[in-house]
Amino acid sequence: MTEKNSSHFADKYFDEIDEFSEEENYFIRVLDDVIPKLKNLNSKILDVGCGTGLFMMPLVKAGHSLFGVDGASNYIDRAIRRGYKGVKVVDDLNVCALPEENESFDMIVCKDVFEHLLNPTHALSEISRVLKKDGLFLLHVPNHFPLRGRLKFLWDNNIDTFSFFKNESRWTFPHIRFYEYDDSLSTLNGQGFELVLNLSGHFISVPLISRFKIFNSISRYLASRFPNQFASGFTLLMRKK
Repeated sequence: MTEKNSSHFADKYFDEIDEFSEEENYFIRVLDDVIPKLKNLNSKILDVGCGTGLFMMPLVKAGHSLFGVDGASNYIDRAIRRGYKGVKVVDDLNVCALPEENESFDMIVCKDVFEHLLNPTHALSEISRVLKKDGLFLLHVPNHFPLRGRLKFLWDNNIDTFSFFKNESRWTFPHIRFYEYDDSLSTLNGQGFELVLNLSGHFISVPLISRFKIFNSISRYLASRFPNQFASGFTLLMRKK
């Protein structure tokens, strides 16, 4: 089992994810912006840390060939039933090679995985290896400490500022890495990626006004322009140079 799953992501959370319906998939709006950037009508896509496959269903429905890797072998069948062409088990994303050939994918997706890894740099290098030149890499990681999160942290001293894991103590909290936008972008640039789209504006966290739809355009601008302060997650579409 991967360190992501056995140590930092219990099986019960896969069941909780599957309580979402496809209509409640909050990642759809991100994929709506990403799909037009794919050059091929039937692109070969790898979902690293695919879990049950729920969040990437729009890629399947758009006609792309979706493959997955994960450590949770008990849940592979769910992704297969949702249209994945195949899912492979990786023992540990921190140290193991992805079981794929060099430069074999048009796009790679990695959603909510890096925050669970002790060695995300290794996983990133493996992603680069199996991605084609000019291929796309979609990365999403949570931001625990936008302005709203900082205010909550000051109040209750709870590092889980958005209640991702309400029933976990700090001893068992699954997130072990905490990211910042500029440093994330700089690291990706250093690994040979260039920014195509900053999609962090889809994850708005603006105190007070973000709850009112009338201010949605303002809130989205702030989350895109100042993600460290006003986005609850960093979502970056990168291209391998």
